[in-house]
Amino acid sequence: MSHGPTPAILSVTIGLVLLWHAGESSAQVRLATDSPGVFATEGLQRVHPSLMEAAWVRPDLDIASYRSIFLVPTSVQYRELPNRTYTMRTRDNVEFFPIPEVRQEFIRGTWQNMVSQQMATQQSYQVQSGIGANVLIVTGLLVDMVSRIPPVAPGSDYTVVRDPWEASVVLELLDGTTGQLLARTIDRRTGTGLMEQNSGVAQIPDLLERWAEVVLERLEQISDVGGRSDLAGRATTLQEERP
Repeated sequence: MSHGPTPAILSVTIGLVLLWHAGESSAQVRLATDSPGVFATEGLQRVHPSLMEAAWVRPDLDIASYRSIFLVPTSVQYRELPNRTYTMRTRDNVEFFPIPEVRQEFIRGTWQNMVSQQMATQQSYQVQSGIGANVLIVTGLLVDMVSRIPPVAPGSDYTVVRDPWEASVVLELLDGTTGQLLARTIDRRTGTGLMEQNSGVAQIPDLLERWAEVVLERLEQISDVGGRSDLAGRATTLQEERP
């Protein structure tokens, strides 16, 4: 079995996540059974929003026997935007701008490091270097990442940006023996605030660290929902401890 998400699988995941944002973002149904939902074709049903805001699991989910995790290399998918030349005037009517390739690579590497650090600090599972029985395959994705930071335009040496970054933080859990998808969570997150353009770039590591914490929190919550009674209440405690 591959130790990373294949392009085909990743493409399907990204497409479904974007579809959910477009048309399935209202609350549905402990399992929510009033609507099959956008992930029904993958065998997932939505967890009741009173338990988790945006989480889907297999109806027979049972994580009680899993005691180890294997972290798959993370991935970042960026929204496709047209490359064009901007002036001070034309960029005023644009909300999102293309992210330069060098910055994309920095974000990918930083995201991988931050998720790995979070998984290394958790105490609920042993981190394994391989897959097998009773091992959860964990994937942390950033999907549809966008930036409000404009490129430098002629005649401008200072730009103030509001809420410079936005992305969907996605957690996927798969069985380490069969590769079957067990659960998926989605959280839309925004790097909020009003800041100078260069500060928005400097914010990236801290922002990705906070988003990586979401991956760990959702892992704890799904584990609780899936029958790890020894972790009951731990997700709430994690949220209370974080500022």
